[in-house]
Amino acid sequence: MSSVLLAAVRCDHGDVDALLNEVGQTLCGQGKRVQGALQTRGLDNGECHCADMDLQIIGSDRSYRISQSLGPQSRGCRLNSGALAECAAYLEQNLSSDVDLLILNRFGRGESEGKGFRDLIGAAIASDVPVLTALRPAYVEAWAAFGAEMACELPTERSAVLDWFQDVQDSRACA
Repeated sequence: MSSVLLAAVRCDHGDVDALLNEVGQTLCGQGKRVQGALQTRGLDNGECHCADMDLQIIGSDRSYRISQSLGPQSRGCRLNSGALAECAAYLEQNLSSDVDLLILNRFGRGESEGKGFRDLIGAAIASDVPVLTALRPAYVEAWAAFGAEMACELPTERSAVLDWFQDVQDSRACA
């Protein structure tokens, strides 16, 4: 394992949202300070073929609806970039340097285009706060370009993510 501060779990298969939630709960249960946003999906809203998507702020009742319905004839829902920007701004405003881990639901289209959580990730890394996110195959090249030597990819396995986190913690303790 590497002690890089930026890691993405590949979401080729499996429920990556459940994995990120489980990792966050495990670390909080160990007394670690975890901040971030986890994605939840509601039921199909009947207006289009996809479910509502929300970002739930870890440790808070606050959430942001990041999907917007385009109506019954649409082929898909679109990301509500305004809501994502609000969520990112809220998280960045409340980011503390004593946080042990920042979990973000995805490095996706917005981040690959220089938006979304990209500035928040940069602020976290500049504050020496490790960041864990998820990555779909379509954004692997953008992730590699963004993260360079500061980033790694992890398998969709709880033990691999917790091992990465422990390695980061050990490296920070030695610094």
